Amino acid sequence: MRHGSSGRLTLVTEGTSELMRQMTLEQQQLYSAIGDASGKPDLALNLFRIGLMFDFACSTFLVMPSKTDQSISSLIIETNAPDDFYENLDQVAPPKDSYVYDAARCTVLPLSWSAEQVERQCKLINSAPPLFLKHYTDHGFSRGLVIPLSSLDGSRHIIRFDGDRRPMEQIEINDLTMLALHFFQSYDRNRYPLTDNPCGLTEREVEIVRWTAKGKTSAEIGMIMSLSDHTVNAYMNNAVKKLDCVNRTQLVAKAIRMRVIS
Repeated sequence: MRHGSSGRLTLVTEGTSELMRQMTLEQQQLYSAIGDASGKPDLALNLFRIGLMFDFACSTFLVMPSKTDQSISSLIIETNAPDDFYENLDQVAPPKDSYVYDAARCTVLPLSWSAEQVERQCKLINSAPPLFLKHYTDHGFSRGLVIPLSSLDGSRHIIRFDGDRRPMEQIEINDLTMLALHFFQSYDRNRYPLTDNPCGLTEREVEIVRWTAKGKTSAEIGMIMSLSDHTVNAYMNNAVKKLDCVNRTQLVAKAIRMRVIS
């Protein structure tokens, strides 16, 4: 299980009372447990309970992958996926090639997927199934729901549920989405305050990480900040070490989760 932080969500409360009345007692109890959770570990367990309640074996909370991300494992905040599931997925299907995340970046609505649906669409266009599909089905995941999340600070996240269950009815999607949104709102209250800097980065290092998050290269950052490429890379390497990361991609993802940058 991995622990991290998430973005802040503005919940639309219109219709919430009616949805709560439609929930089962078990769902209402879980809704209350999420609100009463004392920390991120408790919230993570509640996220996993949500998935299991709807017969999904795997629940994952992650930073929204960008169009250029090569790794999904570095974006994971919480998951109960099998060990090395996402690390091995990175080897066969980087997130930049995933049509699921392409679609999630363009909507705020839940997206469902199924192996049957993907295979049928591939047959229609005479194309081989995407590489991620075999990885998921080999682990017994033949169906899932992907829920895009938008934060007040502009960052985006995803909660996804994967497993092997019957097709979801609309009322189940509504109930599951509502619980996921409540988790996201509660998780946000445990984030690092934006005004704090618990990781010890200097102001210059934070600025360089911020420009990196916007897709700037070392050379471009050097021109913006009137620094040499060598100096920019030195600051970047220091930031990587301070946040205990292995590369720039993981550094940016972790800095966002910790609210060092937004």
